[in-house]
Order: sequence, then C-alpha cells, then structure tokens
Amino acid sequence: MTIPNSTAPAARRYLVEQCTAQLTLDPLNTRASLLVCYDDPGTNEPGDIVSIGRIARTINPNSMVGSGGAGWLEEQYTVTVTIDLFRGGDDAQAIFERGALLVDQVCAIVRADPSLGGLVLVARPISSEIEGEWDEKHMGRHVLATLEIHCYQRI
Repeated sequence: MTIPNSTAPAARRYLVEQCTAQLTLDPLNTRASLLVCYDDPGTNEPGDIVSIGRIARTINPNSMVGSGGAGWLEEQYTVTVTIDLFRGGDDAQAIFERGALLVDQVCAIVRADPSLGGLVLVARPISSEIEGEWDEKHMGRHVLATLEIHCYQRI
C-alpha cells in the first residue's frame, strides 16, 4: 500500500520556481534587484525580497478507506509569502505601490493555475497585508507585505 506524502513541499517549490520566472524588476528603480527565496534570505538582502516560507497545515479524514491509504485524508494548508522591500529616500507611496504590485503578481501566478501545476485540487490567495515604515536607521522606507495562499488536496 502506498501512502501519499503531503503536497506542501512541492507547492512551495512550485511557487518559488514560478515567482523566480515571472516576477519583474521594479521599472521605477533600476538599482533595486529582486531575490526570490525559501524562508529567510540570510545575508543576501537586495531591495526586493520575495520569500516563500511558513506552511500551516491541517489534516482531516476525507473518505472512509479501510486501509487508510490514498484518498483517506485531506490536507489544507496555508503558504505564507513575505515580500520585504527597502528604498532609500522618502517616497512612501512608490515603495507601497511596489509592494502591492508584487502581491498582485504572486496572486496572478496562483490565479493563472489554481492547481499549482496539478499538485493540489485548488489553491487561492486568501489574504494580504502591506505595511510601510521608516527604516530603523532612518535611511529610507521599508515595506513588509504578507500574502496567504490556501491549498487543498486529498492525500
């Protein structure tokens, strides 16, 4: 009997690959580079960081399968995408708009293929939050955006 694994690791990989291929550089700031990564970027911190990170997962029975094999459980999980931006200077609106654009671009990736390449039955953006502030050292503006993507699959 084969027991299926969670699709969460593959969904994270899919999102990193698609974001790497499809997200665009900031047309208003040619000096800002873009990094798409898993989790925390470490010491490589360009102006635009898109991090595919946290997975929060619940598992429940789906169908009564005597063996407990494929199709017995359903998994629902949320993938957190964190967008972290920095720009020198004081153009709060421009950096906010850049954060909002990246959130929308990641949403568009999910909406273009709600199965995440056939990995899940359905995925959809469920919430986002964008917050801007002065950098701690007062060297410019910082924006932090989070996007939650909900995924559902039978395993």
